[in-house]
Amino acid sequence: MRTDKRSKFWLMTGLIFAVLSLLLSFPISWLADYSTHLNQFSYGVKSHDRDEAQKGLETLKEDYNHFVKWKLQYLADRFLFNKMYLYEAGVAVLNEDYEKVEKDDLKDRDEWEASYILGISKFWALHAAYQEAMSKKDKTKMNLILGVVLEEVRSDFEKCVKDGPGPTENYDCSYDYDMTSDPDKAKRALANPKPQIKYILGPGPDGDKPGLGKGPQKKGPPKMGPNDNDKDAGQGGARKVG
Repeated sequence: MRTDKRSKFWLMTGLIFAVLSLLLSFPISWLADYSTHLNQFSYGVKSHDRDEAQKGLETLKEDYNHFVKWKLQYLADRFLFNKMYLYEAGVAVLNEDYEKVEKDDLKDRDEWEASYILGISKFWALHAAYQEAMSKKDKTKMNLILGVVLEEVRSDFEKCVKDGPGPTENYDCSYDYDMTSDPDKAKRALANPKPQIKYILGPGPDGDKPGLGKGPQKKGPPKMGPNDNDKDAGQGGARKVG
């Protein structure tokens, strides 16, 4: 009798363990997929590949739905997908949908990443308006746009410099802050045609880390300087403002 009871106990224990292992295998598999998809999305954004970035964003949304269906929405919202609004804003910038970025109310987000994307979006929207004014030789409007860049856009990058990880981890914030703090550099950046980047050399998705910052972490269009040989740009960003 005792032997039978022990056998039943271990049988039930084995069955429970097998069922739990099976149930846990799905979330663990989704975590692995999520990490892979996030890296691919980040690489698509870094490479300024609109189609790849959009596809990656939709894949991440599918990953999110898997967690929700299995009643793991709190885990997904709290730890894994808590930056989705930044990813959506980054794709909107790539798609040149600057109005959407404004509607997403990133200005209400007290985060340097949000300020950075908002600054990028504002600049390119103003850049298009400046180019139009320049073609019409409307100097009044050109000066007005320049003033907005030096005031509003600069303040977004200032927050990025103050609250961000610093120029070692995220050089772009410092570069763009310097660019929008200097009237001459800002004017040259507005006057130059928008760069059309097709490919960026660098590590593939396996070497990328998601987020904002240097290398594969960067979100948004290329730096806004007049050209990549501007040696002065970014020099003042090594110090924190304020």
